[in-house]
Amino acid sequence: MIRQVLAVMGVCGLLIGALAREADALGRERWVNAEPYGFFFNDYGPNFYTGFAPREQDRRRITVHLGRGNQLRLRIVLSDEAIGAYIPDQVARHDLYEALIAEGVIQLTTNTAWESYDRRFAAEGLAALAAQRADMPPAEWRELNLRTLQKLMPERVFHVRKDFPRMLDDWKARLAAGDPPATLEAKLEAVNDLFPHRMFVTDLDAGEDAAVSEVAALARGGDAAGFRRAAETLFQRLTGGIYPVVNGTLDYWEVTAIYAAGTHDSLTTYAGHQIPVITTQGVWPLIPRRHGKGFLGMVDYISSEGYYGLKPMLPYEYGGGISYNAIHNTGISNWIGGHPLLPKEWSRHTEGSRDGKPYRRVALTSRGPVSHGCTRLNDGHLAEFREMLPSTSEGMEGIVTYRNVSQCYDVFDPKADGDARVMGVQYYIAFRHTDSRVMEQTWAQNDRRSFYEWLYGPEMVYGPLNEVVIKEACDGRFLGRKARVGRTYRNIKVYEAAYEPETVQMYTIEGVDAFSRAGMDFNRELRRIGHGYTVDRKLLRLDARAAGGRASADGDAHEE
Repeated sequence: MIRQVLAVMGVCGLLIGALAREADALGRERWVNAEPYGFFFNDYGPNFYTGFAPREQDRRRITVHLGRGNQLRLRIVLSDEAIGAYIPDQVARHDLYEALIAEGVIQLTTNTAWESYDRRFAAEGLAALAAQRADMPPAEWRELNLRTLQKLMPERVFHVRKDFPRMLDDWKARLAAGDPPATLEAKLEAVNDLFPHRMFVTDLDAGEDAAVSEVAALARGGDAAGFRRAAETLFQRLTGGIYPVVNGTLDYWEVTAIYAAGTHDSLTTYAGHQIPVITTQGVWPLIPRRHGKGFLGMVDYISSEGYYGLKPMLPYEYGGGISYNAIHNTGISNWIGGHPLLPKEWSRHTEGSRDGKPYRRVALTSRGPVSHGCTRLNDGHLAEFREMLPSTSEGMEGIVTYRNVSQCYDVFDPKADGDARVMGVQYYIAFRHTDSRVMEQTWAQNDRRSFYEWLYGPEMVYGPLNEVVIKEACDGRFLGRKARVGRTYRNIKVYEAAYEPETVQMYTIEGVDAFSRAGMDFNRELRRIGHGYTVDRKLLRLDARAAGGRASADGDAHEE
């Protein structure tokens, strides 16, 4: 049974000074675009992910980027281990869910995401594919995993192949054409230019600094072979060896996932236009939560406040007291019936409803100013985001989030083909809510053109999908942990990633209060399935002897 808890956490309570607001942009007109967005449900409760994302256990290969336009981009340079374990991980996740359901440990409620997921799992023959591993040569097994991953995550998995000697020669020419880099800032610009948008070196130790100066000097000399050797050594050193170069080819696979993001509830003026503010700018690694009123000491902290959806809150900044800034879910849901702003059609939305009746609530994030300081994602997107990160809290600690200055976009070329674009996503929802978490005002209508005219303003030339042009854009650069303005681009197009369905299944745990310690541990453990990690069957109540029986769970203490 879901209980109200008395503790009120100060999450996202880092306050900043008041900034300019464009109050006239806020309205109370009902949204007219009837296309459903967000996660539809009835009551707060535990939930599990029902998609097919991969899990990467090596945090060095994972970066998170937040830029103007209010979208968060997760980039993963897939390891050989993650590729080889993709199909087995999918089978392990499915089979664990199935066992929990079959043994009555959990009861499915509200929606039928599990059934949809189970049908897709069977249709793709994933169990049969996993059984081929023992008899398949390693190269064929790797290829099978990659084909399956591409099929199950279309348009988000990219094969990056580059002629590495040519990359080095082109870099040599650019270095030779400019002044020798003398300052730290100039040296960082020089080294990150070797592999633009994929190298984010923010500092240099003494050895690295000397190596950059040596490579810059070699670029001006005649020893091309010497330059290549020194440059490749520097490249591998500065990137931690995550980019393999074999027989002259840089060859690897990369996942790019882009989600709408809510940022601080404030605007600032740039080029005469009001834009959303990005707070906590710069380089911020994920950190464990060590202060608060709940179960502490971990990155994948779960709040006892229902509106946080019983999903992880991933902190990146301690704000004093019990306050943290974190990546978390929408932090708000809306009662659909009678709501004055939601499209009327949403009150009749029944797709995937377990009892066939319309849902009572919808959780959707505002792609705009909404938060006290945190970064908000849609509930289903946060579930997928967490699924792709390392299993353990310790494994997630230190994953870097790069947060631009407010006016600079996240510029990236997903295919690594030089077609750099402003990152975006096909999600057109932005609103403000009251202190009691009731959506009360909208920043724009929820159709694409109206939303873009608000989000990008006069800096945009509107066009068809993936043809919108930003007349002038800066990208984000970083010096130490500080964000700064980077390169300027003229007439750069917007890359509009698809809005991904939010695949989560609601459930209850037999005999366990979801907000008890047992419930929280269960919730967290169910999000950790993956290669290299042994699931704790005791926490998941699948081993009755180890768990000491299930009936005692109601007595577990709540968060204070």
